[in-house]
Amino acid sequence: MRHLTFLIFALFGVILTPSCSSTVVPVDGMPADSTITNVELENYINRTYIALLNRKPSDVELSTAVGQLDVDRYDRSIRSTYVLGLQVQPSAKWASWQFLSDRLVDGVDTATIYGDRDWYQDRVDNAASPGDAAWWAKLLQKSEDHIDAMHGWFDGDTSYTELTSWMVRLYNYDEINAGTENFVVSIYQHFFHRYPTDVELEQASEMVDRQWGILYGTNGNSKADFLQIIFSSGEYEQGMIISLFESYYNRTPNTDEVLKFLDLLNQGWTRTELQRYILTSSEYVNS
Repeated sequence: MRHLTFLIFALFGVILTPSCSSTVVPVDGMPADSTITNVELENYINRTYIALLNRKPSDVELSTAVGQLDVDRYDRSIRSTYVLGLQVQPSAKWASWQFLSDRLVDGVDTATIYGDRDWYQDRVDNAASPGDAAWWAKLLQKSEDHIDAMHGWFDGDTSYTELTSWMVRLYNYDEINAGTENFVVSIYQHFFHRYPTDVELEQASEMVDRQWGILYGTNGNSKADFLQIIFSSGEYEQGMIISLFESYYNRTPNTDEVLKFLDLLNQGWTRTELQRYILTSSEYVNS
């Protein structure tokens, strides 16, 4: 009887085993975004509005976005279309400009930029000497160039990098980072996320002070030359990736992630495309 009981259980196990194993779903086969609840979906919409438009959505906008994303909340292409719809709004351009202003020049607004331009023009027109006029004329030109870049950004004719390069040419940036070495250090920290080496600090300072210096194999003898070298370097692109990760993932990228995104930039991607890629990722959706 004991042997018969064992045989029955053995046969029963054999019969059940195929049926049980066929219901197992491998972890790797699960949807990447399998934990997107209704609350998380609305949270995602709120965070993307704040990230791109610097505000929360209205009730109507929230309802519309939920309907758009709920067609298939696991479909990244649907999220990409949704994020692109926010990125192309005029207010997204203003939000980007304000983010740069807050980060680089203590939140200087457009009214201040225009007011400074008019004041510089008055100083030029009423200068006590040709030397004074030349000094104010340089500041006036910086202000006018920034206004041109700002309007170009709003109109879609200026890149984010061009806008940034003019932001640090403003007199306000010089006031905040007074002195040559402070200026150089600030540029490295803002855009390379590191302190310059002793050699970099020496050569960059020479350049900014209108002496000949060399950085990364390129000679220069002006602040404009220094900034051109910085903003055209691969490390600037790496710094842009770090800034995006810190803004949206609250962490720094690892080496593989940096290389991946640098490759995308080398393929012609813009900062806006990288931003959209991050904002539609599973990590951001589920964060």
